[in-house]
Amino acid sequence: MTTKHHQSEKDRFSSNNDLLNRYISERVDKPQEKRTPKKNFRPKRFLRVALIVLIGFFLLRAVSNFSITSPFTSISTVFNPGPSDDLLNRMGALMDEMGYTGLSHDELRTLRNEGVTATYISNIRALGFEDLTLEEAVSLSNAGARPTFIAMMIELGYDDLTIADYIRMRRAGVTAHYTSNVHDLGYTDVTPEQLIRMRQIGLSTSLIERLQQERGQDIGLDEIIRYRISNQ
Repeated sequence: MTTKHHQSEKDRFSSNNDLLNRYISERVDKPQEKRTPKKNFRPKRFLRVALIVLIGFFLLRAVSNFSITSPFTSISTVFNPGPSDDLLNRMGALMDEMGYTGLSHDELRTLRNEGVTATYISNIRALGFEDLTLEEAVSLSNAGARPTFIAMMIELGYDDLTIADYIRMRRAGVTAHYTSNVHDLGYTDVTPEQLIRMRQIGLSTSLIERLQQERGQDIGLDEIIRYRISNQ
């Protein structure tokens, strides 16, 4: 009885060991499946597609133009094609009528890029500057001297100035509005040189008014200018 019981216990122990060994074998010896994280290839795929499209675009332009241009130049041309040939032809015709003959499309484009159009030149000439050169027109435009500025300055009494005078005044920041305010304060004889100096030192009309109140209405502009310089 004891022997059978002992044998039964031994068999059960052996059976349990077999189950344990099988379990360990399955868990430890079984090759682990590696999970590779899913990669998002969309950005790379998008970049590849965009690159292919861009290369194709420039190759197509190269074939049609027989040369490969700068990508930035080509993109700029697509989104900002500039004036049409028809517009340049009409501008050229107007320029011819005013005496500016023989201008190529490239020269007309350059003028337009500087802010000089046939209308701009026509308006300046109408103010009495019939002999206006293209170089003067470009300098006027770059200085910000619009036809309205010149017209208003003429209205304020500055009708004997040259193109160079108007360029200097605008470069210094002189405006018709500022000049008119100075006139309203009693200085109707203010010269272009004084206006330029006043703007260069930042002399405001409010300071002129204050000094008039403190020192009298007859205070001279030169004294006001000296005061501003010494109190900067």
